[in-house]
Amino acid sequence: FEQTRKDFLSFLKYTKGHADTTCYNYNSDLSIWQCWLIEAKLDWQNCGPTDVEHFVSHLSREGVGAHAVARKISCLATFYKWAKRNSKVQEDPIYQIEKPKRPRRIPVWLETEEQNALIKATRNYDDIPDNIFGRSRDSLLAVRQRYELLFELIQKSGLRISEALGLKIRDARVVDGVAKSIRVIGKGNKERQVPLPESFGRVLALSVVGKGTDDYLFAKKPGGKPPTAHAVRAYLKKLIEKAGIDKKVTPHKLRHTYATRLLEKDVQLVDIQALLGHESIATTQIYTHAGQERLSKLVADI
Repeated sequence: FEQTRKDFLSFLKYTKGHADTTCYNYNSDLSIWQCWLIEAKLDWQNCGPTDVEHFVSHLSREGVGAHAVARKISCLATFYKWAKRNSKVQEDPIYQIEKPKRPRRIPVWLETEEQNALIKATRNYDDIPDNIFGRSRDSLLAVRQRYELLFELIQKSGLRISEALGLKIRDARVVDGVAKSIRVIGKGNKERQVPLPESFGRVLALSVVGKGTDDYLFAKKPGGKPPTAHAVRAYLKKLIEKAGIDKKVTPHKLRHTYATRLLEKDVQLVDIQALLGHESIATTQIYTHAGQERLSKLVADI
């Protein structure tokens, strides 16, 4: 099983082009499956649909949420489909079972007023100390401004955090002092061009002046690496608290905010799908729920 798992993860990363985070999640889910098989004294190569259903029941009893259960079964479906195709198993135990459906969740986004509060909090530099841990105020101010640009970019382009952090200077298409669009390598190594509003395009174009084309757009220092996604989430959390926003907001929620603003402008779902880099229109359809939620608030006091 260990060798087969390694081969499968290599297939996901190098053949399918999945991100490291995706491969990590697959590895984690397969570990949970392996541990359950050992406890149940079952062989991974000879288990059947009933065994998988027992596994689902076990997860539910352990308090695992419906969304997480659906993800684990989706992982096993991909794994066993690959394993059968590569003669690792004779039968696919997932193929015949009724797969649990992922529950529909209304996405969380920022209202326009909350976006303005976040911008105001981010640009208020009064909370930046003169010196901390040997770092000067100028150094800390540069960090704040880098995050300010990053969070505004996500709200103006809808990029995933992994996509934004992977951007290099050469990915920005600058014409006459305006970044017209950015070239993004998304899930499955798929490329797309995302247009930018002109006002933000000017800001982004200024930020790349004098930098090497191979440098990361959000590098912590010239020629260096960008911050980790974990560090970005932690910094955003502090700014959200500073802005007085009573929501759990992550960089992905800023992506939801971008999609919601598009929906409010009556942009077609198929166009939102292209801008976000969704493989299926079904994924984009969660934003119709966001629209319905907004309409419900509008008529609440009639």
